[in-house]
Amino acid sequence: MSTSRKRVHSLEPTGALEATSDVELQRLHGAVSRPFAGRIGGNQQFTVSRDDAQFESITRKAPDATAHFSWHASIDPQGFSDPELWKEATIEGVGTGLQIFVSGLYSLGLSSAITETSLGPLVPAVLGAIANTVLISLFIFAGGPVSGGHFNPFITISTFFGRLATLPRTILYVGFQCTGAVIGGFLMRAALGLPAAALEKIPGCYVDTSLVNAGQAYTFEFMTAFALIFVAFGVGLDPRQRVVFGPALSPILVGIALGLFTFSTGFVTSGYSGASLNPARCLGLMAAAERFDYHYVHWLGDITAAILNGIMYWFIPIYKD
Repeated sequence: MSTSRKRVHSLEPTGALEATSDVELQRLHGAVSRPFAGRIGGNQQFTVSRDDAQFESITRKAPDATAHFSWHASIDPQGFSDPELWKEATIEGVGTGLQIFVSGLYSLGLSSAITETSLGPLVPAVLGAIANTVLISLFIFAGGPVSGGHFNPFITISTFFGRLATLPRTILYVGFQCTGAVIGGFLMRAALGLPAAALEKIPGCYVDTSLVNAGQAYTFEFMTAFALIFVAFGVGLDPRQRVVFGPALSPILVGIALGLFTFSTGFVTSGYSGASLNPARCLGLMAAAERFDYHYVHWLGDITAAILNGIMYWFIPIYKD
């Protein structure tokens, strides 16, 4: 067997070029896209195989170019010196800021429509879920080839605990995502010319503390976040799904999942405007509103869901060495 046919992924994509690795194809076509195991929607197709001749040199610089790396390699601070990682984190920050600006606009518009129909919050919840589905899918498609298309600290932290992203990548991504979100939130406020008080009741972030206690808010956030990451790992990161529907469909499925879970919590109880599922979004929008009621719940619920998913991911692995 020739060398080119040996350099394959553990789960090859089907088709005429199935014997050639995606990393090798990128080299042949001059594409500038680093392999990353935690790429949402990639189903680990865009990783480097152990049989690749350049496996050692690639993973020495970027351990998460493969799904097979140790915790020691994950926490190695050498990653902070990688200029390409900083570039990818910048894309995460820019994309998150744009996403928060756009989602904040339609969320604010929909919140004012709650009393305009006899169905109350049901219609805005449906329209918001549809908009979220489209928005998230498009941003994953747009950012996937460059940074992995996270644009969400919850997703990034989940890939870290699933050992699909290194600690330096996680810290840089989350830092840039939060910075971009805050900038996006304040730019939205500036564009609308509204006072901070007018932005308080953004769906997905606002909680009326007189009607909903912290335990209720945490339970909503944790359960929907756990459901989202369970689906996202299953349809967007599981390498076995490549042969079922391929990486092109998985960003849409992740978007549908997020839309469904935001819809399911958007009108279920008075005083609760829906699960966050993206703590950076609420950080940016609540900073612009100058009000942080229960904001810690958006982080605590998502992080505990990420940890639990990581534990499950390694007790019930999706593949074995």
